Amino acid sequence: MNKTILFSSVAISTLLLSQSVIAADTVAPAQYTSKASVTFTTNTDPTNPVDPTNPDNPYVPDTPAQPGTAGPLSIDFASSLDFGSQKITSTNETYYAALTSGKDSTGAAKSVPNYVQVTDNTGSDQGWSLNVTQMDDLKNGTNALNGAQIAFTNGTAVTASASDAGLPSAATGFTLTKGAASIVTTAQANQGEGTWVTRYGDATTGATTSGDKAITLTVPGATTKRAGQYSTTLQWNLTQTPAANAAIK
Repeated sequence: MNKTILFSSVAISTLLLSQSVIAADTVAPAQYTSKASVTFTTNTDPTNPVDPTNPDNPYVPDTPAQPGTAGPLSIDFASSLDFGSQKITSTNETYYAALTSGKDSTGAAKSVPNYVQVTDNTGSDQGWSLNVTQMDDLKNGTNALNGAQIAFTNGTAVTASASDAGLPSAATGFTLTKGAASIVTTAQANQGEGTWVTRYGDATTGATTSGDKAITLTVPGATTKRAGQYSTTLQWNLTQTPAANAAIK
């Protein structure tokens, strides 16, 4: 009986001593901090056109007017307007600009609303102003299409779906006057970062809001028309001064 009690006492003492040794070997967890960083610089590379009906995807216009300007604040593309081939008449007429033709991200042919594309890669969040000026009358040599007017309607500013940039304000409609700037789109401070499209009309056809009805050329019947092509130049102007558009009426 005494031997049993003695053996139990020894076992308990051994267990307690073992636990004491383990406790003495335990140390506090270690902590250390490191850092991660990235530095952004302004981007001067040109930006390729995107699909105005889905700005997440690229788009290749068939007949770009010219390459886009260099960044960091750039005009990447502006549609050239084609009002087609029309018969000479002596009545007032309205003609519609054809859609912009090109290829989508899969290489398939796709026609989209006429549009202008701007990219702000400055990283300064100052905003920007875009306007357009018709430089002269529509002319065929020295013959002017007197009284003819080009009008834009259903203007909308859109960008990639995941963008967290502030929404610029697009003029929903305006009529060009020779030599006078018309407001297109204005991004105030903390708006318009990244790539933005201002498109005219949507992807439908035949409706009042569709791209094939959004830009018109009206020609008075009394204007003398001679056989041949009449054309003019549209100059798109982009600045990093949103207040500049406030002076344009």
